[in-house]
Formats: sequence, C-alpha cells, structure tokens
Amino acid sequence: MALIVLATAVWGAAMAASARVADDPMSDGNPFKGRDIFVRKGCVSCHSIWGNGGSLGPDITVAVAGKTWDELVGDFWNHTPRMIDEVSARGYPWPSLDAQEMADVLSYLYYLRLFDEPGNAVRGADTFARLECGSCHTLGGRGGNTAGPLDRFGAYPSPTPLAQAMWNAGPRMQQEQLRRGRDIPQFTGHEMADLQAYIRSEGRRAGREVDLQPLPSPGRGAEVYRRKQCGTCHDSRGGRAPDITRAALSKTASEITGLLWNHSYAMGAMMRARGVPFPHFSGSDLSDLVAYLYFRGYLGDEGVATRGAAVFKNKGCAGCHGAGIAGAPDLASALKRADRPGLAAAMWNHAPQMHRLMAEKAPFWPKFEPGDMRDLAAYLRRLATSPENAARSGKSKS
Repeated sequence: MALIVLATAVWGAAMAASARVADDPMSDGNPFKGRDIFVRKGCVSCHSIWGNGGSLGPDITVAVAGKTWDELVGDFWNHTPRMIDEVSARGYPWPSLDAQEMADVLSYLYYLRLFDEPGNAVRGADTFARLECGSCHTLGGRGGNTAGPLDRFGAYPSPTPLAQAMWNAGPRMQQEQLRRGRDIPQFTGHEMADLQAYIRSEGRRAGREVDLQPLPSPGRGAEVYRRKQCGTCHDSRGGRAPDITRAALSKTASEITGLLWNHSYAMGAMMRARGVPFPHFSGSDLSDLVAYLYFRGYLGDEGVATRGAAVFKNKGCAGCHGAGIAGAPDLASALKRADRPGLAAAMWNHAPQMHRLMAEKAPFWPKFEPGDMRDLAAYLRRLATSPENAARSGKSKS
C-alpha cells in the first residue's frame, strides 16, 4: 500500500508539472482525482481493482479498463440496470457524478490498463531462449560477452528501462544480428513483461534492491514526441509510417515497448537512407512517450452520424426523447448546453429515472454494442448544431 501511495504522489507531481504542456491527451480528466472519486462514491465496495475490492460487480480492470471514452460511457450505460437494482435493494443513494467527476473517473479507468500485471518468469525464460539473448548478454553469470550484462535491469519492476536501453543500442544490435546471419528478434504480446520478470528473477544484484522509476507523464511524452519529430512520419497526414495511435490502442506499456522495438529496425534503415540521426532516449523519455501514445487512443475515433441515427432509432431512444414523453429531455438540446463529459454525466444521472420509465413502458433496457455510443454521440452532436435545432432552441427562449 505504501508503494501505491508513493507512486500516486509521484504521478500527481508529474501530472502537475506537465499541466502546462500543450496537447496533453488527458485534458478531459485527471486519473488520480478519478481514483479518489471511485473510492469516495463507494464504487470500490462492489468492484475490485486488480483483485482488490468488492466482488459483487466485475473486476474493473478486467471488465472495462483501457477502453476508449465512448466505449466506457456505453459500458457504464449497459451496467446501470443491474447496479440500480443492487443499489436500491441495499438502500444506497445513486452515486451521481458531475461533468468533471465523470471525466476524472473515466480517465482513471482508462489509465488502469497502462501498466501490465507482473510478467511471468517461466514464459520470460522461453522468450530469453527464443531470442537467443544469452548468446550476447550475460545474466546471472551465464551467457556471452559480446554485449553488456543484463543483471542491473532486474532492479526495475517495469520493462521500460530495458526497452529504452535496447532502443538506444538498436542500430548496433541490428548490425551484429546481420553479421551473424540471424533474424531480427521480434516481440509479441506481453513478452517484454515476461522477459523483465525473468531478468528480475535470475539477475545478480546486491541486496535484491528495487528501483522505482517516476511514473510516466503523457504531457512530458507529448513533448518527447514533438522534440524527436515522431509526427513527421507517424501522424496520419504524413502517410510515411504506421499510425502509432492505432497501433498502440488498448495496448499496455510492455506491449507498446515491444511494438516500438519491432519497429525500430525498419525505422533505422529509413532514417539512414535519409541521412537522419537515429533518435536516442534518456531519463524517462521512453516511459513518457509510451504513456503519451497510450493516452492518444483514449478519445478514440470520431463516430459516423448516419450510423448513430440508426442507433437512435433502433434502440428506441427516439420513442421517448424525440416524442416529448414526460421526463425524457430533448437530447440534442441537452447536448447543446453540455460538452462530452456533461453528456456522459447527464446519461449516468438520468439512468434511475429512465429505469423507472422503462419498467412501465418498455420490456427491455437498450444496450449499446461496441461502436454504438461513438456513432450515437456523433449523431447527437450533428443534431445539436443543426439549423432546425438552433431555431427550435431560439423559439423556446423567446
């Protein structure tokens, strides 16, 4: 628990320091304020985080963590009927959220999947053997001596320091692999986390000390992204290299570091051909960059308004919200007065009232499939800005 408190404090300081950095992908919410709200509203009484907490509802880290904004809002909505029944049965008040609280909670739920569960040392041993790391590196007093020993990386819980050292040594490693006639090693899935676990278990280090790194800052990562000019090739408008945001979507830190490593060889060759120096990282550069790439996927893609119109109709939303049913607000007008967090909070706070209306008038609770909420939001935004709605809003004020 002490480590969690310390880590939270460090992250909070990092967040504050990075608040001035432009293009912070977390501008819609603060995950550590969201953590406090999650506890204060009693969510943790029913939901666990990595197995810690209540068991009445699903483990948040398994059920929803790491999903995009719209997916989280959709899952919140799908979850509400059961939660309303459970809360009512226990005599608890409905945990309403204002717009900022909703933004903070959603960012917290997304943040939870940035970090992996600890890797598996047994699987890591297989990865170590498959990639033939021991032919060049020593670990625990065994292995080759072409490159440096790996023991010191065992002090880190995260694989990011190892990944940063690998990245910086990438051009030399590539030349050595080619000289030996070997394939360039590639990582899949959680192999970086497993490899780190193996190094942690086998590496020699005095006192088995642990080196806790500052928690990564997406704001600082945005600065690294700009300083290293990654967007010159990777932003979609450049079209010269893969869209990193899509590649990193819903990936954990270890998965993203593996993807970056896999990409480094092709990238190095391209940069050599252009006479551009290979970028090196120092300090917390790579961990911050990984956090930035991870949070770039948070807001997801823009939805398709025409598909959202079909969702609005097929889910029965129009039956109440477009027909003036008592207690059912005009969603387009409501959205005109609210931003994205405001709309998500309004839906959440409206759920108990709608649950009662649905019990009287309809046999089912409309559930959203993946992508539905994104498209519905696009449709409602289009409605909110339509000339007809503007005229209606103006008429209602007169």
